[in-house]
Amino acid sequence: MLRTGKVEITGRFSNAYEAIETIQHNATADVWFLDIEMPGMTGLELAEHIHSSDPNAAIVFVTAYHQYAIEAFDTAAVDYLLKPVEMARLMKTIERISKEAPDRSLPRAQAKESQLQVQLLGPFYVGKMDGTSLNWRTAKEKELFSYLLLHKTAVHRDKLIAQLWPDERYEKSKIYLHTCVSFLRKDLRKCGLDNVILYEQEAYRLDAQQVSSDYMAIMSCIPSETNDRQLSIREMEEILKLYQGGLLKDEDYPWAYEAAAQVDIVVVTLFLKLIKQYMEQEEYSLTVKAAMQVIALSPYEEESY
Repeated sequence: MLRTGKVEITGRFSNAYEAIETIQHNATADVWFLDIEMPGMTGLELAEHIHSSDPNAAIVFVTAYHQYAIEAFDTAAVDYLLKPVEMARLMKTIERISKEAPDRSLPRAQAKESQLQVQLLGPFYVGKMDGTSLNWRTAKEKELFSYLLLHKTAVHRDKLIAQLWPDERYEKSKIYLHTCVSFLRKDLRKCGLDNVILYEQEAYRLDAQQVSSDYMAIMSCIPSETNDRQLSIREMEEILKLYQGGLLKDEDYPWAYEAAAQVDIVVVTLFLKLIKQYMEQEEYSLTVKAAMQVIALSPYEEESY
């Protein structure tokens, strides 16, 4: 590396765990050169730890795999180098990283300026208030985002693989997952959002502070030990306006069926509470309108009749 005159080496590690320990002490680097095969942890898994700590870090994989096998890894890195590494090829990689560096220099303050607005009920939409929308590169990237959004807590890598790639071999599915996470991180950064996908102890989660959704707003109405406040008519009306159709209704995600049914139950319950409030206020036209909405959603709901 020193022979190029373009790179300052800040550290060398014999295995991934040494690198992770350094990252945990807030040490980082602009570029990481990782081998694919390492003892105890692959380069792909180490890349997840690096990007979780520093989304702007550039990853270059160094491997003995033939180029056809590299295609699966390429999306998770800015480049790759085949062993034995040739100086001309290394210089080309360094020049590429230098040119692309400004595109990865998004200030963290800018990433926090606004939340990502997500509509899961009815037509699926992801974007920001300024009109910037998230465009999906693959269907699985979209599904991965949806899955993480529906789960408040971190989801272990193996559970994600089992749900999204149930018929694929485990090792191949791990590559698919890393690729989707890489796509998702890059596309979120294009929307001005950084470090939304968090990774820790082989589990992934979305940073809830950077994402707002109709699903979360409606599910927050479920009474709990810490939240049993009675909603006003105005509050219920505003929340129910968010319901534009079933949860992920245009997507065929078997793992979402139970959540979709739960959302419908919460919506019907809210409508019935609203109807009772209308009745007490003698707002009979609003009562009928709300009851008809419940019947359309749940034809066998006797109380609405």
